[in-house]
Amino acid sequence: MGSLQPEIEKHLEGIRLLSSSDFAGFAILDHQEYIIRWKYVSGNRNERYKRIRLRPGKGIAGQVIKHGRPVIFDSQYDKRLIDLREYPILLAESLEAVAAVPVTLKYAVTGVLMIGSRILRDFDKQTVELLESIAEQLGSMIQNYNKQEDRDIFQSIRTPNSNKTNRKLGG
Repeated sequence: MGSLQPEIEKHLEGIRLLSSSDFAGFAILDHQEYIIRWKYVSGNRNERYKRIRLRPGKGIAGQVIKHGRPVIFDSQYDKRLIDLREYPILLAESLEAVAAVPVTLKYAVTGVLMIGSRILRDFDKQTVELLESIAEQLGSMIQNYNKQEDRDIFQSIRTPNSNKTNRKLGG
């Protein structure tokens, strides 16, 4: 089995194209540091996403991980009512609309799959369901992966050491 990185990047590119989005990203919660980082992206304009560090509950990825359910910012929300500095990925990639869903491993939310558009648009139910389906596939791929070179990347998300981050979905 080869490296997991090309598989994740293939999924990101696929969801970006299928959803007619400008950006797709996969953020991972590091349970040891209790920090969320955007690990893989497709359609990025720059490398600023690499410097984004979030705590659960902060930013779009943090909200998805904290609550264990999708977060959607599209034409239905009033951008003037939020402080964009609290959503660094929107600023870093000039995103006007995003849909983000949880990625789970053994019922624990450990990552976020997100798509975004640089123009204001709506994400329909089918697009969100497609995103959730790919998030489920990503979770399964990571859980079943055993390649040594990628173990370091994913080790911290496989063994959470905090009950806060290991809460069950729907509970």
